[in-house]
Amino acid sequence: MSRAHALPHNPVGRLTSDHPVVVKFGRAGWFAKGVVYLVAGVLALLIAAKASGWSSAATAPNKEASPTGALKTIAQMSGGALLMWVLAGGMLLYAAWRVVSALLPGGSDTKAWIMRIGYLVSAAIYTTFAVTAISLARSGRSNPNGNAKVTSLSDRVMAHSGGRLVIGVVGAIAIAAGLYRLVKGIRGDVTDELDLSALSPQRRRWTERLGAVGEIGRGLGIGLIGFFLLRAAVTYDAAQATGLDGALRRLATENWGLFVVVVIGVGFAAYGVFCLATFTHRELQAP
Repeated sequence: MSRAHALPHNPVGRLTSDHPVVVKFGRAGWFAKGVVYLVAGVLALLIAAKASGWSSAATAPNKEASPTGALKTIAQMSGGALLMWVLAGGMLLYAAWRVVSALLPGGSDTKAWIMRIGYLVSAAIYTTFAVTAISLARSGRSNPNGNAKVTSLSDRVMAHSGGRLVIGVVGAIAIAAGLYRLVKGIRGDVTDELDLSALSPQRRRWTERLGAVGEIGRGLGIGLIGFFLLRAAVTYDAAQATGLDGALRRLATENWGLFVVVVIGVGFAAYGVFCLATFTHRELQAP
């Protein structure tokens, strides 16, 4: 894959050079993404603390540990409506960054096309987050619980012919995506779209470690959602399907599961800090 250096034969580099505002907007999107993941990680750790008995905070059970739950939590803060508009704008900018990345000239092999599809899926997901943030900013009320949304949608899909297969395939894809993120984290392959050449060796090393922990946490979280979706398809029970928050709460009731929840919480928070620490180093990169 080619980085965005401004060379005559590099169309990505020329785009960056001719339209630097595109990169600046995209970086703002990465910043917003970092805020959401950091808050989601803290909420996941609150669930773990509550389950372990370390915290007796009455509000912990009402906090949904997911990116959507993070938005709801921020919306309830002082000045939350304004923050929602800012984060919504950031999420839309990030989604636009992903669309631009998917459409950039680059490779045409299978790997490149998989990356393009992944970018477009990411754009759709963060557009959904932006819509949620806008809804919270306008109404000041929380949207329906994300876990209930997943269960309800799974129930409606499985009611149709072939719906059970669809849910199973989506679950399998989510598990595969989670494993991909997990492997990236274990390998420390976290410098995609980043130019860290200006950092000192020590700062770069710690930045990469932070990103690796973040990818491991994200991989486990995505895989967990896929597992419950797949189980819902296998058992033909939509109640088994749940969002990230529901999956974490189910795991937190088990000793080994509590450890996984902590890892996911730390990973989400680490990924949030990673995005916040590196958003000024982000570059457009063709698949």
